[in-house]
Amino acid sequence: MLLQSSLLLAKKSMHNSAALPQDFFVLIVTGLSGAGKTSVMRTLEDAGFYCVDNLPVPLIFTFLNLIIKTQPNTPKVALGIDARGQQYLQHFMAEVASLKREGPFRHLKIMFLKASQETLIKRFQETRRNHPLLDQNTDLLTAISEEIKLLEPIMQVADIILDTDVFNVHELRNWVRQSFEPEQNRKMLVNFVSFGFKYGLPAESNLVFDVRFLPNPYFIPELKLLTGKDAAVQEYVFSKEAATSYWQLLLQFITTTLEKYYEEGRYFVTIAVGCTGGKHRSVSFIERLAQTPLPNTNVLVQHRDLNKE
Repeated sequence: MLLQSSLLLAKKSMHNSAALPQDFFVLIVTGLSGAGKTSVMRTLEDAGFYCVDNLPVPLIFTFLNLIIKTQPNTPKVALGIDARGQQYLQHFMAEVASLKREGPFRHLKIMFLKASQETLIKRFQETRRNHPLLDQNTDLLTAISEEIKLLEPIMQVADIILDTDVFNVHELRNWVRQSFEPEQNRKMLVNFVSFGFKYGLPAESNLVFDVRFLPNPYFIPELKLLTGKDAAVQEYVFSKEAATSYWQLLLQFITTTLEKYYEEGRYFVTIAVGCTGGKHRSVSFIERLAQTPLPNTNVLVQHRDLNKE
């Protein structure tokens, strides 16, 4: 009851504040333990953000109101939220919705960091750190699975979902610096992913394209054991009129879409191209996309299923 009363007073005080900054940017950084939140927060701090890690969800309003009142020249704030405050996470959606209704917080964004279970296990084993949900009755894999389930609702409403499997720590920090530097220098990171439909869709994809209608190099004996990274396979794929005409349409669509995403203020986009096994046609298209200049972008390439057969 005391905490609820404090929140109500903080919100009332915020409404009555005389001079609220018009471009107050709040970034909530959350995600799976071991996915890189600490590195992101440290880099944001170096980039001029006022950073607070592991802030209890019910105190977000109070804290931001305090910043506005006492440090009005602090336009960028990053708040780290993770599973250590799990007793408050059920209130997270309501608090964020309430924040976004407030005038000074219209630029609020949620960044969710994720990684595969295999990557998370490897990182915890290498650093020898304890998972926040690990106890004497829970092994590491179970703790990771519980955290994924706990944070799933937050990931569903996140503005930026960043899969850190594709980064080492230096690449992750570089992405943060490039993404949150002044607007005139900002770049959008485009993650191009090839995949095989037989293994399922990449869950993090913003755009998915299907090239299974193209002739398959898999059935050409001299190309079967090669991949779309090989020149011979690329030459075969793009020697077909269906591929060249589709390429022109695809490039026009992607260029226009990325331009609109950039204008909207997105920082990270995943574009996936799939074929049957993720070895020939989709890889050829992703390789060509990665070599095509696109404005205001930095590019990552991930061939998810290239080595599964």
